[in-house]
Amino acid sequence: MSYYCPVCNGLQNAAVRCPKCAGPAEDCGRFNDFLGPYAPYRAIDDMNLSNGFYDRANHVCVHVMHCLACEHQFQTFIHEWSQA
Repeated sequence: MSYYCPVCNGLQNAAVRCPKCAGPAEDCGRFNDFLGPYAPYRAIDDMNLSNGFYDRANHVCVHVMHCLACEHQFQTFIHEWSQA
């Protein structure tokens, strides 16, 4: 069974609040895309094996978020949807 991120595919918005101040946070994209200059061009499953998270096993997509109120940056886990 394959899984996909609804946020990366434009099917839903990442409505996340900042853990520091509870202000609104904006999605800055997949965490894996920040790991190196060629990271956005590598296979997603390949990146999930070496990014330090259990995202592949737990079927989540790690996104970098930026708080608009306090400027705090943090990661959030978006649950992936299964493709039947």
